[in-house]
Amino acid sequence: MAFDVYAESVRLIESRHVEAVPRLSRRRRFAPMGVDVVGDVAVTMFARRGVGCSLSESYVLSKRDGHWRLLGGGSDTESDDLLADRPPRLPEEPAYGHSDHTGIDPSILRLEGSGGVRDSGGRGDWLPWSGRWISYVVLQVSAQVASLETDGRDLLVPWHGRVVIASTKRRPSLVKVYDNRGQLLGEVLTQP
Repeated sequence: MAFDVYAESVRLIESRHVEAVPRLSRRRRFAPMGVDVVGDVAVTMFARRGVGCSLSESYVLSKRDGHWRLLGGGSDTESDDLLADRPPRLPEEPAYGHSDHTGIDPSILRLEGSGGVRDSGGRGDWLPWSGRWISYVVLQVSAQVASLETDGRDLLVPWHGRVVIASTKRRPSLVKVYDNRGQLLGEVLTQP
């Protein structure tokens, strides 16, 4: 099964559905992991089988003239348990990047990665200050977390516990973390 980044990203954006896949194999070389859409911007996340490793890949798309356009993306090597069910508590590891954990136990939530691309909006000028910056963060959460809320959007947590959050804002986003009873576990200020 070949992996067409653009086609699979558009399919994921349109369906907004992530189906649980227990593991990758020679026959199943990739699996959608998450998507976040903010207006005309989307970030998709996939697990892909590499040579001797699993990869976590994120792609940024923007919509122009009614069509999604792939702006860029990135990947990171991950452990083989990338698609495993999330644990009751996250293992102790140092957090990646910058984040202000306000009242959240690091065994419940951690910033796993971030990235971004510049969107020229189809213009030919490549001046660094023109266009807009589209960023994203990937949060990993434990089984204690059922949903996240940010910028008026509710994000359900998939089985593997990794949630991608897109943003076109220049300032960090406040993310509220809820358990399965709807009780607030805490808040985190993400800095892409």
